[in-house]
Amino acid sequence: MTPKTANKFRSRLEQDGKRPFLILLLFFCLVVLLLFVWQPIAPVTAAPTDVADLRVAETVPSSQPAYGVNFISWAKGLTPVSQTRYDNGKATGATWNRWPLYWYDIEQSDGNFSWAYQDVAVENDLAQGFRLDAILLGTPSFYTTSAEPVRPLPRPVPGRPLSIDAVQAATPIGLYEPVFNDNSDILGVGKQINQANRWARFVYTAVSRYKPGGVLAQAHGWPAGQGVTHWEMWNEPDLSSFWDGTTADYARLLKVGYLAAKLADPNAQILFGGLANNSNNANFYSDVMGIYDTDSQATSYAYYHDIFATHNYLYAWRSWYQVWRASNTLAARNLEKPIWLNESGVPVWDDYPGPVCEPTSPFRASMSEQADFIIQSAFYATYAGADNIFFFQLYDDCGNQPGGTNFTPVTSCTGDPTIDPGGDAFGLFSNVSDPSVSGCYWEHPNGGTPRPGFTAFQLLTTHFTDVEPLWRLRPGSNDPVNGPQEWIAFYQPATKSRILGLWARFGEAQTAVIPTTNANGTAQLLWPDGTMETITAVNGQFTVNLPAATNQNAIWDPALYPIGGRPAILIEQDTLPPTVSLSGPVVAKTEIDLSWSGSDDGSGMATYDLLVAVDGGAFVPWLVGESGETAVYPSELGRIYQFMVVGHDQAGNQANSNLISVITIELTEAVYLPTIMR
Repeated sequence: MTPKTANKFRSRLEQDGKRPFLILLLFFCLVVLLLFVWQPIAPVTAAPTDVADLRVAETVPSSQPAYGVNFISWAKGLTPVSQTRYDNGKATGATWNRWPLYWYDIEQSDGNFSWAYQDVAVENDLAQGFRLDAILLGTPSFYTTSAEPVRPLPRPVPGRPLSIDAVQAATPIGLYEPVFNDNSDILGVGKQINQANRWARFVYTAVSRYKPGGVLAQAHGWPAGQGVTHWEMWNEPDLSSFWDGTTADYARLLKVGYLAAKLADPNAQILFGGLANNSNNANFYSDVMGIYDTDSQATSYAYYHDIFATHNYLYAWRSWYQVWRASNTLAARNLEKPIWLNESGVPVWDDYPGPVCEPTSPFRASMSEQADFIIQSAFYATYAGADNIFFFQLYDDCGNQPGGTNFTPVTSCTGDPTIDPGGDAFGLFSNVSDPSVSGCYWEHPNGGTPRPGFTAFQLLTTHFTDVEPLWRLRPGSNDPVNGPQEWIAFYQPATKSRILGLWARFGEAQTAVIPTTNANGTAQLLWPDGTMETITAVNGQFTVNLPAATNQNAIWDPALYPIGGRPAILIEQDTLPPTVSLSGPVVAKTEIDLSWSGSDDGSGMATYDLLVAVDGGAFVPWLVGESGETAVYPSELGRIYQFMVVGHDQAGNQANSNLISVITIELTEAVYLPTIMR
């Protein structure tokens, strides 16, 4: 029905108010006519049916990942690491470094602190432009509550540089003493650290030394803001090889560390000690938070941490899972904090010093698979909301072996692991061929050279930055949860581009057919080895062949493919408009309930504008820049309204919805009188 016809109909009703039967008849005819004519336009999806049905309905936060690498440098002595090592660290594109400040190395007797090695490392990290995630851990033997003798503990992952011995993993004495010398655990102006709480004293002293404006900053005349701002309270406290105390003991250690650090530097950012996510202690974070739930001061002090940190090795999907689980733990308390994946990686077996004769060695991968893991892990973690992603580590260093360990390169495989030994080649670079520099594994035939993972990491830091999660699919079968392909899409506002990571999940190659979001039908296709090509859509679709997954080195499930097949990254600008629809009632009275929706696979919906026309007049804006999808329009009786919604995607493309017409009508009193037949 046109606005002109509707106006004639309304005038006729006003003129013939004394003819109730005719009015009633016309009213019902109008309703029937509108029911036939009015049909909301269904959204037209650009994706094939089997793909559209697989869309995962998840609420995901926006994320803009920073990048770090563990052990670009560390406190190794009075001589800093080489400039070559720093240059290689910077070449990765990482802006963060992470290494430990061992308490037992620094406080050498009660109250006697030696900072020489740490000073060198901190000074040079800052001079090279790196930010530092500084880990505080390791109880001095004279403060331990453990009676066990010093003994090394085995640690399967991630490497010797962070391993500590039993005494150093012990809960320190004095931990339950008040943090401040007024016998309280409450921050305040003029407070001082209680010297009986040794951990509080150590944390306060370390932060005071290295903070912006701290002891070292003043000694060297650093500019304002330069110093260490992020402090991690222990490492992997959910592993007994790092923490011999209870969960409650760690909750106390984190609380004490938080309060002491904030006294030294109110702007310090405190990290929950990065968790190994050991299956025997899988609920560690939730359990610690549960302890804080009963702490009357916890909400005032942000539950005693500003950032949550977690780790993941080998199984790429768990990078999503661990970040997602942590976000749920926070959301249950109406909290929102940055989440860092500050250790992730997998050692290689097919390069020295890896056990080159053991392709199925547990927790390992080929060099090519390591590069694939780097891409997949980052896409998974970022989709879940990770704010910072660290790779473990820059060089192999000593892996899981004691300092000085070296192997002669294997030239033929005997099948005897005592003759064909292996270490842990975690590094983006192999160790240099100099024992005085490397400390371990110095016989690589091409020492100091990058592995394929280096190029894959560069790909991330170059192209996968400042992105926002869009959607995730698992197409290729009728199972929307367990399809053989993984698609994870992001939007990059700076380039107005969709960045899509996709790979085969299992041991069969896949063909991905991806609808384009670009009017020109062109995109950049990137692979972990740095290969880049421009591809063109055919009939609005790109076709990408995805290699099969090959890694089955998960000892807990030999059938699992913990690393998918070689991932592709498809980058294309979003220039196509969204699909928008609008719905509402046919007839209303003084309120009109409207609902609308939009769909855009290229950048996601941004806002909506609602337009209204009254009695055939021009459309005028009613609501502008709406993010919601429902509204109630205050209407007047006896009018005809038309509505339209304009949807805007994040890339600035827009589209109009279908038009809908709504009549508001008040029937005369006579209409409701019964008809008496005589």
